[in-house]
Amino acid sequence: MPVDAPDEKAGYAFMNYLLRPDVMAGISNHVRYANGNRQADSLIDPVIKNDTKVYPSPEMMGKLFALEAMPLNVDRVRTRVWNKIRSGS
Repeated sequence: MPVDAPDEKAGYAFMNYLLRPDVMAGISNHVRYANGNRQADSLIDPVIKNDTKVYPSPEMMGKLFALEAMPLNVDRVRTRVWNKIRSGS
């Protein structure tokens, strides 16, 4: 919750609404993007739930990894290089 949120109570109410399984499943069905709410699994369209690009198989999950956070100075260099690549300079 942002420190300067105008209505903290409303913010938490909205987050609780979004975490409802039926609401989260509806969002996943609409945007075709996985979510972490296991209670929503049974409510997700089977076409989406069986799409391994959205919900990778256990075999694929074994091959995936998350990047570790880089020190700030390394992250700055990476951002500069990436921006040069994107801009073509």
